[in-house]
Amino acid sequence: MRGRWPKQDLLLYPRRRRRKRPWPALVLGALAVGVLLYMMLGKEDEPDPVALARSATMAEAYMRVDSALALAQEGLNNGQAEAMVEARAEKSALTASFEEGRAATLAGEIKPNESVFLSLQRRNLSAGAIHKVVSATEKEFDFRRSRPGDQWRVQTDDAGEIVEFRYQTSPEDIWVTRRQDDGSYVSAQEEVPIEVRHEAVAGTINSSFWLALEATGESGALAHRFMEVFQYTIDFNTETRQGDHFALIVEKVYLNGEYLRYGRLIAAKYMGERGNYWAFYDEERGEEPGYFDEEGESLQRQFLRSPLPFTRVTSRYGRRVHPVLGGTRMHRGVDYGAPIGTPVQAVADGRVSFAGRRGGYGNLLIVKHSGGFETRFAHLDGFGRGIRSGVKVTRGQIVARSGNTGRSTGPHLHYEMLQNGQHIDPLSVDTAKGEALKGAALASFQQETVGPWRQRLMDTLKQAVPQALARTAVSPDETPDTIESAN
Repeated sequence: MRGRWPKQDLLLYPRRRRRKRPWPALVLGALAVGVLLYMMLGKEDEPDPVALARSATMAEAYMRVDSALALAQEGLNNGQAEAMVEARAEKSALTASFEEGRAATLAGEIKPNESVFLSLQRRNLSAGAIHKVVSATEKEFDFRRSRPGDQWRVQTDDAGEIVEFRYQTSPEDIWVTRRQDDGSYVSAQEEVPIEVRHEAVAGTINSSFWLALEATGESGALAHRFMEVFQYTIDFNTETRQGDHFALIVEKVYLNGEYLRYGRLIAAKYMGERGNYWAFYDEERGEEPGYFDEEGESLQRQFLRSPLPFTRVTSRYGRRVHPVLGGTRMHRGVDYGAPIGTPVQAVADGRVSFAGRRGGYGNLLIVKHSGGFETRFAHLDGFGRGIRSGVKVTRGQIVARSGNTGRSTGPHLHYEMLQNGQHIDPLSVDTAKGEALKGAALASFQQETVGPWRQRLMDTLKQAVPQALARTAVSPDETPDTIESAN
């Protein structure tokens, strides 16, 4: 079994140093020679045919052992034997069970619908031994956060007591629990030496923002993060155009020199027909960590612009010819084309008031929000985990999956918004912004955050998509501030 994190699995692939041991070849060789001499010279009469046959067999066995040891010795010299030993030990640990009277090293992975207690118990460890180590580990790690794929490793003594327990949820999140001399256990999260780098990315939109960012070599996860930052000012479903440009600076986390994951999006810029937008992350000056534009205005809003992170609008709010019933009727929502199973997110904090089947809506989810607002999501394939009437949800939480249930002509999401019981156009809602930075906080933000990151964003755009700045008809030798003022 391989871990979920190739080449970075500190749990299942611990490194060990082994010294070379050439003495087994000498011992076996001496033993074989001694047996041969005894058989051939120990008697003065005619050699026994059986003894001669045994002698030949011993000689052949010695040659085979000697050849195998020579190959193993050669492998030790170039590291291949150590790798083979490690692989064999790893494979053994993944399937081994504790046997009374023998210390053991066991390793495994949490399976669906399996607790860590059950996973360990399957390897013949006693309930008492498991309880001790799990109870100690729970002081540092909440096992309710366990999920399938989490990995564990156990070392026991010959009585079945656990000497060391390691639990890993990611390459950088490892908890180690060790037995002390007095029999108690102490648990702590292991420090993993990660490296955080700030890397810049820029590109031009040809068909969609998502594809444009992936064309830079980055993943869709970064595209989703960028869209989350600007979700209150740009609707990436309807407002992006071919020829728009973007740039961003993101944290990338590395472990042992290899890329592990994205960190925070530090700064971003979007240049398009609709306008130019900046975003800078700050966690020191505002009421809470978040993103602000270059003037210190918060990018936070009560509602997301769209319940889907990325798709297209297929039918807007207003009167239209009904695709099923015919005739002109009022369309009291917005339809988004989306494959069955596309995650649907809550557009604001609220509480679920209905989750079930309702007539032509098919599977319907209704969420009530502050300010007299209500949102509805119809034709769903299903609901998110734990979603039921009365449950609180938070903005951005996955609450359902789009589908094709009810009176529907194809897979899509029907999205409605009501205020004080009256339907309104979801795309027209523009709620109040978060608290803006002012005074000394704004001055330090613009000097310490906006200044340096803005410079780097513009430099990145110059190198990656110079045509983005050529449209301004400004000399590339001018400063970023001058270029931006021309925009």
